[in-house]
Amino acid sequence: MPISGSKHYRRDDSLDGTRDDERIELIKKCDSFNSILAKVGDFGKYQWLLLLALLPYGIAYSALYFAQIFLTLVPNEHWCKVEELQNFTTEQRIKMAIPKSPDYPGYDVCQQKKLNYRQLLEGHFGPDSDIWNTDETTPCTSWEYNFTQIPYASLAVELDWVCDRAYLISSAQSIFFCGSIVGSFIFGWIADQKGRVPALILCNGICFFASIATAHTNSFSTFALCRFLTGMAFPSCVNIPMILVMEYVAVNRRTLVVNLNFGVYFAVGSTALPWIAYYMSDWRLFTYATAFPLLSCVLTPWILPESARWYMSKGKTNEVVGILKRVGEVNKKVQDPKVYENFAESSRLATVQTESATLIDLFKTPRLAKMIVLLIIFWTLVILAFDGHVYSLKLLHGSVFVSFSLASATELPAAILLTLILDRWGRRFCGFSTMIVTGVLSFTKLFLSESGYAALVVAVLARFSLNMAANVGLQHTAELLPTPVRAQGVSLIHIFGIIAHSVAPYIVDLATFWTGLPMLSLGIISIIAAIIILYLPETVGQQLSQTLEEGENFGKDQKFWILPVSNQVYGSTENVCN
Repeated sequence: MPISGSKHYRRDDSLDGTRDDERIELIKKCDSFNSILAKVGDFGKYQWLLLLALLPYGIAYSALYFAQIFLTLVPNEHWCKVEELQNFTTEQRIKMAIPKSPDYPGYDVCQQKKLNYRQLLEGHFGPDSDIWNTDETTPCTSWEYNFTQIPYASLAVELDWVCDRAYLISSAQSIFFCGSIVGSFIFGWIADQKGRVPALILCNGICFFASIATAHTNSFSTFALCRFLTGMAFPSCVNIPMILVMEYVAVNRRTLVVNLNFGVYFAVGSTALPWIAYYMSDWRLFTYATAFPLLSCVLTPWILPESARWYMSKGKTNEVVGILKRVGEVNKKVQDPKVYENFAESSRLATVQTESATLIDLFKTPRLAKMIVLLIIFWTLVILAFDGHVYSLKLLHGSVFVSFSLASATELPAAILLTLILDRWGRRFCGFSTMIVTGVLSFTKLFLSESGYAALVVAVLARFSLNMAANVGLQHTAELLPTPVRAQGVSLIHIFGIIAHSVAPYIVDLATFWTGLPMLSLGIISIIAAIIILYLPETVGQQLSQTLEEGENFGKDQKFWILPVSNQVYGSTENVCN
């Protein structure tokens, strides 16, 4: 018969002759979900199908992250449009109307010579006449563009978001990430109250329609509104399905989930994205193409199961049992019905004592407060460096499509290399070394021509290093924070990361003051981040903190100069829930 949730049991209520106190002790040893998951298969055919199901979400995430770069691309070679000179060749127009400049592309992109062009043409002065030489200039009112390397007119080109209006591109990108902050709160609440799958459907559904609407914008205000609504799905569109899949995969396979999602799916999406834009050569069609993966919201209920943890938190044990039975059937590990009955019983009996805590508790003790502050700073700086290098690819004088694709292709080898060394060399050393390398590469780029192959090689290597640094930051953060405030702490840190996403485009805009200023800034940011991580404890080979007290004392016995050389050992799941 069903056993109530009361904390008091009679000894003669035990099943199969097992003493009640022994049975309760047995239940405590057993993870109500992970143990039975091992019985029905925690890495079989069902899990491989879930890994495959992550594909559209990883592709959608890459499209959301980088699409706006190609929606607002502006050719580096642009100049003032002078209506009176349109019968001349491009070279003649630039020679006659545009002041020379020592910087690339060799002429001023924001000013034109202050001349009476109609009067001079009526005087039959040719392009080679000295009459066109003057030091007086006036700001441009409209522009012409060289579409040799960028074969289409983006929204920014159509609306002339250049020179004193170039900030609108960065502002739109910032508005996109502001939408993600709002979306994180809204869809996070829905996920807790109504379930992960409904939150994901709504999240991607709103983003899909907002992406389609983006193709019909014709002003900054409408574009910004659409980008805000689209941004609401970032990063929930990938975090929710990834966490769902991780719940149904063996603990020692969860790293595979992350690396497959970001090292393969995200890499494929971001590598292909520039060529989709290039060959479509129409920013509106490109917008439709990037919205397509978001249609996965229609298929979500059929390809992803609801969170078992969420079901259990709501007391819906029968739903969890139903999912586990499907897992067993697909993995061909059908269990005796008694296994599921015992699981349901243990779920009712288990009274997990959890420590109640809020974010404020993180700042009540000195070491925990120091850790959360350092983690916030490190993650913020890593995001600034990552996005800064992504957006700086537009400053290269070669093809932005080639440079962006090559840089994105580093995701997979970076994930593979990090998988091999992270548990051997530790989080601190990997985070320190990758950010130091990024800093050195950033400073090196100051001495390279933006039009040379060396600058492209340095940009690709910097992206490779930052890919690893970002993954180190994600894992280190989750491992350092104690269990009672882990989710809240990670959310707080990621909010600061989203703020960094919003600020990063303006770092690239510093090039208007001095072309080397963005790389100088990114170099300094990277070096500071490298130093910051050295003041955090090492987590490799360490048990995660389960209480605030353990979190406060974590790493106290560690020396500052520590380089762990170890192999990660995963404990096996003992099948004790019989």
